[in-house]
This record gives sequence, structure tokens and C-alpha cells, in this order.
Amino acid sequence: MNRSKIPTYLTGQQRLRGMTLLELLVVLSIIGTLIGLLLPAVQSAREAARRFQCANNLKQLGLSAHLFQDAQGRFPSGCMTSQVLSDSQRLYWSGMMLPYMEQTNLSYTIDPNQAWDVFEPNIRAMQSLLPLFRCPSSNAPDVFSQMVDNRATSTYLACASGLVRNETGTGTLISDTKLDGMLYTNSRIQHRDITDGLSNTMLIGESLFLPGVNGPDNEGNPQIIDHWCVGSPGMGRSEMSEALGTTAIAINTWKQSPLAFIEDIELGYSSRHAGLILAVFADGHVQSISESVDKANWSAAGTRGGSEVTSVD
Repeated sequence: MNRSKIPTYLTGQQRLRGMTLLELLVVLSIIGTLIGLLLPAVQSAREAARRFQCANNLKQLGLSAHLFQDAQGRFPSGCMTSQVLSDSQRLYWSGMMLPYMEQTNLSYTIDPNQAWDVFEPNIRAMQSLLPLFRCPSSNAPDVFSQMVDNRATSTYLACASGLVRNETGTGTLISDTKLDGMLYTNSRIQHRDITDGLSNTMLIGESLFLPGVNGPDNEGNPQIIDHWCVGSPGMGRSEMSEALGTTAIAINTWKQSPLAFIEDIELGYSSRHAGLILAVFADGHVQSISESVDKANWSAAGTRGGSEVTSVD
């Protein structure tokens, strides 16, 4: 047999050639480039999902507020003072709405006329993790020890006003019982009270939990940025931002450099979404609102009877 005509796979003369170092580096470079292109898209998709979940949370909160209104003939109070305890012991709007968001069993354990830092069922209610009160884009801890150990955090504030911007000092304060918003101390707002129209009046919006941010309030008392749900053992007038906010303050004030006044950050609305917050209005619709929204329009969105014709689109 002519050896030159024998296939190389029979003679063993063919050798497999491995990948050179240069070729390996080229392949790795291509893979790295593809990952670099893909990663922003993945992150964007994740944030879109988180934003969708946040909007759904607010939609459910708006629905719960309407179910409360249907049952009680009014919207829940922003916070409710105890009949027998000091004014600092308060049930929040979120605690009042528990029976209308499939948390009836938890609501039955609460007694607003028992001290929130002594009565065990009230403490357990404050420690209960309720995802509905947290934006998934927030990096706040699930629980934080403040007045009560392992207290569940929140990233949503009820809208108490569109005009008042302070919780301490002189003049009208967020702790007052006659304000221009939807949910404030001992409020009992009905549909007929919302003369600006339900679709123009904000109910609840996002606000970041930032315990690392601190500073003195108008009276020189140190404050941190903390928001909670259900109730509080220490919601004095300097702690109304635990559950209440105002549109008199620009969106995302926490981003200001140098750091904004602590009460502006506490009472203002903010989020980790890029350049906007989400809010639910009194008619139940959820809306994204840009941090560059006109200040006058934003303020008007927080009032229920200012007769403004405004838009926060």
C-alpha cells in the first residue's frame, strides 16, 4: 500500500493543536465585553421589577384606605392619639388599615390604649415584617432598634400637608390636628372634604429610611431619618415624620450637598428610584413624580382643598 495515500487519522500523524495564550486572551476579552454590555441591562430589569413591586404596594395601600373609608365612612387618621395614654403613644394610619389588607389577626392583637413599649402584643405588632410597607429598592434594614428592639421599618409616609414643612419650632406644625392634607393627627377626612378632587390629592408616598443621616431640628434636638409602621411608643411632636410627610418640601432633598436641614429630609418624600418617587392618590391611582416637578404643583398635590388646578405629570 502506498503510505502516502493512508488517511492521517489512521497513521496518527495528525496532532490536535491547543489554543494559544493570545487566542485565550482574545476569547476572555470578548466574554468580558459581553458581560459588561449585559450587566446594565440586567440591573435595569431588576430595578424595573422593584419599581413595579413598589407601585403595586402603593396600589394596595390605596385600596386598603378606600376599604377603610367604605367601612368607616372616612379615611384613616394619619395617626391616632390614645384615649388614656400620653399623646406620644399613637396608632398609625398603617396600623388602622391592617384589617383591610389581610392582616386582621394581627390587628386584633393591638390595643391602642396600652403602652406600645410595654404591652407585648403591641410590641410584637411593631416588630412584624410587613413587605407592603417597604419599597424593594430601598436598602433600609428590615428591622432597627429604636425605642423598641427589632422594630420593623417602613418606607412610606402618609401625606399630612402640602403647606406645612416643620415638626418643631413655632407656627403650624405637622403635629397639629387641623391640617390641609389627607392624613394627619386624629384626622377624619371624608370624600366631601376633598374639594380639589381625589385624583389631584396625594394620599401616601415613598420616603427613605436613613438612620445614618442625623442632625438637629428647629429646637436643637438630635434627629435621625427613621420611618415605621403600625404604631409608636414615642411619637411626640418632634417625631411626626415616623409616619407623616408633606409636599411642601422638594422631592429627594436628602441628595442635597451640603446636607439639607434634617426636618426637610425627615418629612420630605424620597426614594432610590432614579430621579423620581412613586405615590398613590386619593382616587387610588399610582403615579411616578419627578424630582424636578414644579414646586408649586408639588405643594398643591398635598392639599385637599386649595382649589388649585395643577399637574404633577
